[in-house]
Amino acid sequence: MSTEKTIWTVVDIIRWGTEYFGGKGVDSPRLTIELILSETLQCTRLQLYLMHDRPLTQAELSILRDSCKRRGNREPLQYILGKTGFYGMEFTVNPSVLIPRPETETLIDTVLQYCQSNDGEMIIHDFGTGSGCIAIALAHHLRHRERVKLYAYDISSEALALAQQNAQMHNVEIHFSVQDILQYSEPIEGIIVSNPPYIGLQEFSSLEPELHFEPKIALTDEKNGLTFYQKISSIIDRNRTQIQAFFLEIGYGQLQDVDNLYSHLTDRVHHVKDLSGIDRVIWGRVS
Repeated sequence: MSTEKTIWTVVDIIRWGTEYFGGKGVDSPRLTIELILSETLQCTRLQLYLMHDRPLTQAELSILRDSCKRRGNREPLQYILGKTGFYGMEFTVNPSVLIPRPETETLIDTVLQYCQSNDGEMIIHDFGTGSGCIAIALAHHLRHRERVKLYAYDISSEALALAQQNAQMHNVEIHFSVQDILQYSEPIEGIIVSNPPYIGLQEFSSLEPELHFEPKIALTDEKNGLTFYQKISSIIDRNRTQIQAFFLEIGYGQLQDVDNLYSHLTDRVHHVKDLSGIDRVIWGRVS
């Protein structure tokens, strides 16, 4: 963005940003500049076009330049904006947590369908909660149910602080605690839900630039991508008479390997595809 140009209007910024982000290889360059500009001016995208000839102040341009530079360096837009949408809800995010993905909404759908067909007390444990998006979305949509308790665990105290902030924002009650899932040894009952780190170390090195801004510990087990599935399987096996069901997000191409780890725990491992047709969730009733 040239500092020689004295007046930059909204439409000028949109044109410039679309070209700038396109040249940086950023997905959806026009949408990106519109969202950054909307956040800078504290307005909606629609309002941008109702004030297309509005000039930006020097203070606004300074904020905009910083945000555009960060996105041009491929920092995720969600971190720059400090928020993201998930399951129709808004969540605060920062680099201490994984950015919630649309495909994880398949996990929420699957758990809620199970809950709708099962009455009585419901105890749900979210392993590796991060921003709290899974536990909070479940708590929000199960708020009409009596005797529902949600517990959420993460190894990162910074992540849990943000998750608690998100829970307060959505006015839901969740019991958060710092816990290394790989060292988990306490008795447990109810339902286990998790979107664990499932990217293998070899695959991690070739990920798109944006992912390297996210916490590595939330993306990869630094092995073959199966470590957390193996651990959760052993937790279920050890508490077999107390665990009702499990629901796990899986990565592309992991279906058979993860299925093999859970087939002995249930009469049937169910597979659920996401909206892209990719096997995204496995679940089963523990038997």
